[in-house]
Amino acid sequence: MITLHQASKHYTTSSGPFQAVQSVSLHVEEGEIHGFIGTSGAGKSTLLRLMNVLEQPDEGNVVVNGDELTRMPEKRLREARRSIGMIFQHYHLVHNRTVSGNVAMPLELAGVPKKERALRVRECLQFVGLADKAEQYPAQLSGGQKQRVAIARALANRPAVLLCDEPTSALDPQTTADILGVLREINRELGVTIVIVTHDMDVVRSICSRVSEMRDGRLLSTQPVGGPSDSSKAGEGEAHE
Repeated sequence: MITLHQASKHYTTSSGPFQAVQSVSLHVEEGEIHGFIGTSGAGKSTLLRLMNVLEQPDEGNVVVNGDELTRMPEKRLREARRSIGMIFQHYHLVHNRTVSGNVAMPLELAGVPKKERALRVRECLQFVGLADKAEQYPAQLSGGQKQRVAIARALANRPAVLLCDEPTSALDPQTTADILGVLREINRELGVTIVIVTHDMDVVRSICSRVSEMRDGRLLSTQPVGGPSDSSKAGEGEAHE
């Protein structure tokens, strides 16, 4: 479903070049929930953005659902990205749009007709349990409700892949459990492949089938969650925090 081959990304900073991702090769299976764990600055979020080429790799290539994104012209890349949803730690909602208006945004950009768009918005809000909040604004919502709106927006174009960048780190434990339940349901009922970046091994244990650990831009290991090496890797990941 998602394959990265020798993908690298560097930035130039005031203190010199910084290698955010270093020659990472990995494969995420269709239908799995795959976690990436590591400390701040390990390269997890950059790697996630390489998966939909929001960050263009300096080297290597990225293949998603059979499409080599790194070789696509910009127009085709925009179309391919419609099958890749993304949610973030801080929601990225538009505050002067209602809940339904936020969810409708990717459909508007895709040119979906108004009547069809309204139907899809209702479907997505019902799926995340917010049908009664359609005409409210983000400022009227709790953090968990805002994240549900962000998830509904990411589902609007019926993605095959959902990329999640620290989606629960700003939430309390109960709300975190609720959001992870929504993601689990998306995976189970809709068959969406999910990649989740986190610093919290409890999140990985709760939802992921496999976990990859990153450090200093490098992929250290990939293990089944609950596999023979998971307990040692989990302790190592928690010690980094």
